[in-house]
Amino acid sequence: MTIVKPAHFIVAPLAMWGHLRPLLHLSLNLLSLHPHLHLTILVPPSTYPRVESELKSTSFAHIYTKSPSSSGASTPNPGTHHVTPAEQESEDKAIVDRLQVITCISPEFDLPEEWNPEKMAQEGIDYAKTLPTFVKALMSKEHRLDGTVNKFEDIAPNFMIYDCFLTFIPDLMRGVTTEIQKPMIPLIGFVPSNAAASYHTFAKEENGGSFAKMQRLTDEDIAKGRDPVEAYGAHGFKTEGIVKTIPGLPPKFDWPNYATVPMPPQAFMSVVPSYKTTNDSATTGLICPVSAEIEPTAVEALEKELGKRIYMVGPQFPDAVWAGEHPERRAKNADDERVFAFLDKMGKKHGPKSVIYVSLGSLFFPVLRPELIKYILESLKESGFPFLFAHASGIAQVPQELLDEFKDDEDCCVVKFAPQWDVVNHEATGYFLSHCGSNSTAEAMLAELPMVSMPFAADQGEFTSMLSEIYKVAIDLKQVKTFGNPMFNKLYDGTIIVGTEEAIKAELKQTWEVIRGPEGEAMRERMKALKATVKRSWEGGRSKTDMLALGTGYE
Repeated sequence: MTIVKPAHFIVAPLAMWGHLRPLLHLSLNLLSLHPHLHLTILVPPSTYPRVESELKSTSFAHIYTKSPSSSGASTPNPGTHHVTPAEQESEDKAIVDRLQVITCISPEFDLPEEWNPEKMAQEGIDYAKTLPTFVKALMSKEHRLDGTVNKFEDIAPNFMIYDCFLTFIPDLMRGVTTEIQKPMIPLIGFVPSNAAASYHTFAKEENGGSFAKMQRLTDEDIAKGRDPVEAYGAHGFKTEGIVKTIPGLPPKFDWPNYATVPMPPQAFMSVVPSYKTTNDSATTGLICPVSAEIEPTAVEALEKELGKRIYMVGPQFPDAVWAGEHPERRAKNADDERVFAFLDKMGKKHGPKSVIYVSLGSLFFPVLRPELIKYILESLKESGFPFLFAHASGIAQVPQELLDEFKDDEDCCVVKFAPQWDVVNHEATGYFLSHCGSNSTAEAMLAELPMVSMPFAADQGEFTSMLSEIYKVAIDLKQVKTFGNPMFNKLYDGTIIVGTEEAIKAELKQTWEVIRGPEGEAMRERMKALKATVKRSWEGGRSKTDMLALGTGYE
């Protein structure tokens, strides 16, 4: 008989909800699948309230109940065998008993009443400075972690999962393990993206890698005496009009669409070095929360390029979500109540699948061209399309005069935050206009919603191309695209970007007509088929295989 010993892994997340949430869900799903695993997640203070709220949500009620018995029909891990009652009791612990969430903060850091970008930047510095103390205590099996009791003091960490944009982690772990004279534990990077975008980001420059080129140009300038901030600002995400072919996707001129989003040089300084982190020898693998079956060419290319195990674990949701269960909705604030009341009313007035949900995520926004949002909302109103607009950008505020324009229209609802999972699964919601970030794409897929895409940056262009050109479940808006150099006004497919209000609204009008017609329903059917592929992967395909491998990959 095989006895699986207790194991312990550390999670170091980035203080961005779009990164942290899927990593949190991944961690909980690993605990659910592997009864021998224990987890310590080391969070920055700004994220702790949201992590706590997520853990207490109805979606994760199962973490407070005992796991199914290994002798029952639904064994969490069929490879585990128990020979004593004590071992069986260990498996039967609730998942929450194998989890500890610890806030990493120094005594000198003053917690603000309200978080702003400046304070968030200070928090990032404090987190990097404080993290080694907590990791060292965990690896030394200390009883207390800066005043917090270590629930797992008898189990030293076996591996760490960290957000790849925490670029200091490999060196931090080398320093800690050298200091306490312990062997290095495997480090597994997490990137909330697909394989195609990860390849574009982390490949070698000669193979089309964007970060490698940015890093080389920046390093060369700094070596010549240029100020680092200026150097990163000069080379970060510049449109060059170069044809790029990413494995599994059609060729395009460049990929990012950064000219509507101001990216400070400090942001490039934080993220571009992730190229070195991902290719670091201490990083033994990379996790992508997307199903390999929907982008096999990109996965194969990424594995070959990095020479590491790529864990394509699929979108991370509780098992109940995959089973088609939808927990009873709960309004947490006045905005939630408005959203639910609006959707209920639209369902009665216009019927099921009548509302278009507009959300560009919690970070991105066309700051340099805010009129784009005005055009979209006005076009929807003119078309008679009821819409819900959530404008929770962390970098911009929607002009009040624009919000006031729709406040008295009963077919429009505008809020800062919307409970997105409840929204996309509401029977009145029929379509999703999105930036096509990783989380929004996954939620739209599971809710079987056709999409209208407006990507800005990061991996959004790669997701958009996959959805609109490979699987044809989305319509990519083209006239809203903006390039840093006005000379680049032509897309690879020959489309000329006019970019005027007239051209944009004409394209929008055509888009609304298409999704309301037979093609819209065909897109919905194709999205259902895509969801089925992803679900099969989760239940018994590559996603399940890689989730199982993650729980034993440290051995």
